[in-house]
Amino acid sequence: MIAEDRRLLELFASRVRRLVPKAAIWAFGSRARGNPDPDSDLDLCVVVPALTRPVRDSIYEAAWEVGFEHGRMLAPIILSEENFERGPMSASTLVANIRREGVAA
Repeated sequence: MIAEDRRLLELFASRVRRLVPKAAIWAFGSRARGNPDPDSDLDLCVVVPALTRPVRDSIYEAAWEVGFEHGRMLAPIILSEENFERGPMSASTLVANIRREGVAA
């Protein structure tokens, strides 16, 4: 992961954790692997203890703001802790990839 993407990950994580202090946050995908195209977005996974509409909306807003401020598209997926650890998504290839290649904030 290049330094600029790492900085955006940390900035996004800081804003999210002001809203949800126990959020777990990873970057994944081509930017996390260090092989993005110039126009690749920064894929993010946010896992929160309890997912509510206000929490989800606030996280999307934080992603939009950080991306707008820095000229990069941030693309978060947001999951509850239950769904990430034990729910249907826990068995998905997406979660497996995040666990394997994700860069934690």
